[in-house]
Amino acid sequence: MMTVLYGIGTVLRFILRIALLPVQAVLTLLILAIGFIGGLANIVCGLIGLFCVIGGICLFINGDISLGWQVLLVGIIVAVVPQALTIWGEEGIGCLKELLGRV
Repeated sequence: MMTVLYGIGTVLRFILRIALLPVQAVLTLLILAIGFIGGLANIVCGLIGLFCVIGGICLFINGDISLGWQVLLVGIIVAVVPQALTIWGEEGIGCLKELLGRV
């Protein structure tokens, strides 16, 4: 009896692996798309953040310390958030692929 159940389980697992191959392929393409779009967003937002940080430093020099801090923090946030989202997105999809690979 146990041998029959083991055989059925093995066949179902094989069928499930075959069924999950397209899902794995789509997740791989999604990781590549996030990497590409995230790279472009990181470059653009990094430049915007750089200009904000430079502007904040210039505001410090001109004596407007309150606005200088605000612009400096906005520049750092604009530069860092897209990088964090890209990394978390790729890692999250990678973990999902690993979970599906264990099937």
